[in-house]
Amino acid sequence: MEKKNDNFLDLAEVRYLTTENARFYRTANGFPALEATLPKFGDDLESDVDKTPVKQDLGRVFFHRCFPFETPDEYISVLNNDGREYAMIRSLSDLDPESCEIIRAELDRKYLCPTISKIKSLKEKLDYSFWEVETDRGDASFSMHDTYRNIARVGNGMLIITDVDGNRYRINDVALLDRKSYKRIELYL
Repeated sequence: MEKKNDNFLDLAEVRYLTTENARFYRTANGFPALEATLPKFGDDLESDVDKTPVKQDLGRVFFHRCFPFETPDEYISVLNNDGREYAMIRSLSDLDPESCEIIRAELDRKYLCPTISKIKSLKEKLDYSFWEVETDRGDASFSMHDTYRNIARVGNGMLIITDVDGNRYRINDVALLDRKSYKRIELYL
C-alpha cells in the first residue's frame, strides 16, 4: 500500500545545518561550497525516497536571507544553482567561525545596501528623481523612476530605496536625518 501524506507539513520538512552536519568551504575559484550530511537530494514529491542522511559534497551553494532586515543572521536558505533549497541555517551562531566568515562575505556581497546618512540633493524631472547622497560607503548619485513605488518602509522608520538599476540603499531611521535631508525626502513619505 502506498504511503499517503497526511498534510502539507509532511512535504515541507525543513532541514537545519549546524556544526554537527555541515562545513562550508571555498572552491578553487573562490565560490562558497558545502559539504554536509543530508538525505540525498531528489524529487520532493517522491514518497519512497531513502531519507537516510549521507555525507556528501554538494559543491557550490547560494544563500538567501528569509528576513534580510529584521534578522540578517538567522533563517538563511542554502540553495543549489537551480534555486532549490538544500537546507536552512537557523542562526549563523550554529556554525563554525570559518563557515560563518564565508557565508557573511557572500551575504554582504549579495545584499550590498549602503546606508544613507545625508541627502545632499533630490530633484525630480519627467517622472524620474535624481539623488545625490552621502552613505557609509562614500558619496553616491543615482536615479529612480516612479519614486513613490521604489521607497519601501520596513518598520521603525527604516526605508529601503531601490534605484533604476535595482541597487538598494537604506535609511536606518528617517526621523534621525538632518533637517535639510528630511525636508528633501518628506514629499515621498
